[in-house]
Amino acid sequence: MPRVSPAAKVRLEDTRRSQILAAAALIFARKGFDRATIADIAQAAGLAEGSIYNYFRSKDELLAHLPRQLAQPVLTTLLDRLPLPASAEEMEAFLLQLGTAFVARVRTHARLFKVFFSALPHLSPSARATYLQLVQIHAAARLERMLRDGVRAGYLRKDLNPAIAARVFPGMLFIFLMVQEVLVGRRMVPYEYDVIVPEVVQLFLYGSASRPRATRRPAGLRAQGRHRLT
Repeated sequence: MPRVSPAAKVRLEDTRRSQILAAAALIFARKGFDRATIADIAQAAGLAEGSIYNYFRSKDELLAHLPRQLAQPVLTTLLDRLPLPASAEEMEAFLLQLGTAFVARVRTHARLFKVFFSALPHLSPSARATYLQLVQIHAAARLERMLRDGVRAGYLRKDLNPAIAARVFPGMLFIFLMVQEVLVGRRMVPYEYDVIVPEVVQLFLYGSASRPRATRRPAGLRAQGRHRLT
């Protein structure tokens, strides 16, 4: 029997993990988290039930990996392959592409996201930690680096907090989407996303005030700014 190289083994494992996650997404969206079983997922993946546990320890862990799986095409295409923005105009164009792709993914998998967020508070601490590491920290860290580069280059303001800003932008879109597409289940505002996404990008980059920004923050905000987020 030919020996499998380490690189080929990694590719095979990645393929199998993706196969299992795709099956889990299908089953969770169809049956909900509580009613879905590992046996259901194994059957949908065309694998023995025991094989699932070679890659994921539990149903909780499977669910925790799904948002990253769904977001990966966006992360790979935009955050990994596109050149870094070198001006505010290029950052605006980049965020418009990122926001548009993000909205498309969430809308395509709206039912699954609804399942995920209804189950998230009940996941095990280790599964919640996995979700935080894979999605919140990993994805936001990439955008944070880009924003930090923009501050250094001088086209983003010097007092911008990249760590906060990198989480604000997807948060603006995601909360809007959750209400509009998942929680309410109807159109919240009478606009299409080709209008909504550019407006969110404009608000994020330039704000909504018509007057010049104050150079000093209120004392309370200055004090709050000294606290490190955990």
